Amino acid sequence: MPELPEVEHTRRNLERWTRGARIVAVATTDARIVRPLRPRAFVSRLEGRTVRAVDRRGKWLRLALDGAAGLFVHLGMTGWFERADVGGPRNPLLSARGDRASPMRFERVRFELERRARPSVVVYVDPRRWGRMVLSDADIAPWTTLGPDPLSDGIDVDALSAALARRAKRSIKEVLMDQRVLAGIGNIQATEALWKARVDPRSRAGSLDRARVVELARAVRWTIRRTLADLAKGDRGADDPFVAYGRDGEPCPRCGARFTKVALGGRTTTFCPRCQARTA
Repeated sequence: MPELPEVEHTRRNLERWTRGARIVAVATTDARIVRPLRPRAFVSRLEGRTVRAVDRRGKWLRLALDGAAGLFVHLGMTGWFERADVGGPRNPLLSARGDRASPMRFERVRFELERRARPSVVVYVDPRRWGRMVLSDADIAPWTTLGPDPLSDGIDVDALSAALARRAKRSIKEVLMDQRVLAGIGNIQATEALWKARVDPRSRAGSLDRARVVELARAVRWTIRRTLADLAKGDRGADDPFVAYGRDGEPCPRCGARFTKVALGGRTTTFCPRCQARTA
């Protein structure tokens, strides 16, 4: 599932591609992606609007539109955006209004844009169709109920310590993935951060003293920056840029012990049994 760095990378791309552009045409027939609106209503409410800004909070994106409306996007497990061929220099809208440009494989929504008289096309692709697009005149609940965003808000160590204390009996791995604690942290980023901070993912959240919470906050920032830097190398980044995630049975680059895995909260977690200390 795309986590904070991948969604931030998407936000940066969308900002370059869409900010200041008018949505000339929209094409979709996928009622699952654009629910609760029907595709026809979704299209009619978007066409003619201008994208004012592209924001992100946790794993959610928000395209701020003129008229106070916003298009909220969650990429689900397998969603992403790509730029596409406009369909010919003299007929930039044929893919939405007629049919000349062939849709991409797994294409769900096509946005045909115009900025400074130059047409462009941005396509949402989602093989499993677990993503969401919600068009709303006000911020939606999944956006407003998220915890602090480590990238845009920073991490307040005292606030994080208090959040861990309120969830003292849960494993630190599960708490890190709680979107009310830190928005955007998922299985991958939590696994990497706990390795960097030398914390066993099975440790109880309430067992970490302030010094360890400080190290954990630094580790979260480290893994986000590292993943963003990798994604900046190309649209999809390296195939496997992670230190601990998915490395079960491989040697830990820090101490040489073999990574092992355990299931926590229904998710597989890889960790080093030697240098990640269990606090309780």
